[in-house]
Amino acid sequence: MALLDIANNGLGGLYTGTYASKILLEPMFHSDEIMRNYSIYPNVKFQTNIMMAEKLTDITAINDGCGANTCTGAKLHDMDITQKVLSVKNVSVKQEQCWNEFEEEVIRESYRNGVNMPDLSGTDLANLIIKRVSQGIKHDTIRNMWAGDFGLIGNVVNCSYASMGDGLWESLRAVGAPFAGAGLTEYTATGTAAANLIAVGATIAPVDAELLLRSVFDAAPAELQQTAPGEKRMFVTPNIYNAYYGALTAVSPAVGSVDYGHSEAQTGVNYPRLHFRGVEVVPMYEWDVAFTALAAAPPALFTTVGATQSTQGCIYAAKSNLIIGTDTTSPDTQLKMFYDNVGENMLIKAYFTMGFQFGWNSLVTGGMLA
Repeated sequence: MALLDIANNGLGGLYTGTYASKILLEPMFHSDEIMRNYSIYPNVKFQTNIMMAEKLTDITAINDGCGANTCTGAKLHDMDITQKVLSVKNVSVKQEQCWNEFEEEVIRESYRNGVNMPDLSGTDLANLIIKRVSQGIKHDTIRNMWAGDFGLIGNVVNCSYASMGDGLWESLRAVGAPFAGAGLTEYTATGTAAANLIAVGATIAPVDAELLLRSVFDAAPAELQQTAPGEKRMFVTPNIYNAYYGALTAVSPAVGSVDYGHSEAQTGVNYPRLHFRGVEVVPMYEWDVAFTALAAAPPALFTTVGATQSTQGCIYAAKSNLIIGTDTTSPDTQLKMFYDNVGENMLIKAYFTMGFQFGWNSLVTGGMLA
């Protein structure tokens, strides 16, 4: 069969519904990066109400027999249910490659190896494409979970920052305390040049990294403080992470072990997973990418009272309080690869839903260096 005949006979593969979700979305949700740090709601059709029950306090009283309790308390009769709305947006992936390039790079090589591919389904090539698309979606999901801003549509070159609706930066800035003034709490740096607090990727003094982590930790609401350390995360910009690691590995510290600093600085054994007071510190490399991409419209959450952007911050939260929503059972979820005879292109298209939300205000806090 001639090579061109393969194209005319509909080279491609189609996956739909739950099967498409299983190969496109579920591997992403099972990834260590997402499952360890966030909470997944897998069956959100369009919107869902997240039902959150208030903690009951002050409900015990001396039993005086029949009738209501004679004492009073602020929470005595409260059985309040609080709701948060989790909305998802329709998201698409549309990639194409010129047929001549695809033919030269893929088909001819396959024929040299004796492989006839009238259909990509089940082939190594299909698996490779699926893996690449799924990895790309995971990358954009983390980016949009934090920096997504639906109001940016048409205002930025990279439209992916508006492709999944509002992310957590936009949601958090509207909650009031501890994000009063629509921004993170500001902590004054003492060892870092002011310009380095604005420039993406600039060096941060270890003393300021420790100041930020300690201040955010100490100022956290009681509900967050009493959450088990393993159930919380401190998300930080990469240079805060590196500066904190530098403080731990100083080879001539004023206080601490020189031997430990020498050993850790050389091996880096603990670098991939640092902790502060038992809470894992997570470096958010996508934050720096977002600060750079959105420089013309910096996120309000990281804008100081003086209208200066800070690129060095920390968000401290219970991981179950940070929510990703999608619909893995939707029949509209698709992943397809096919040849377009009119445009002579190989096309890859995916359709799915995605959205983000957080739960309790008392289970998230944050700060930035200014």
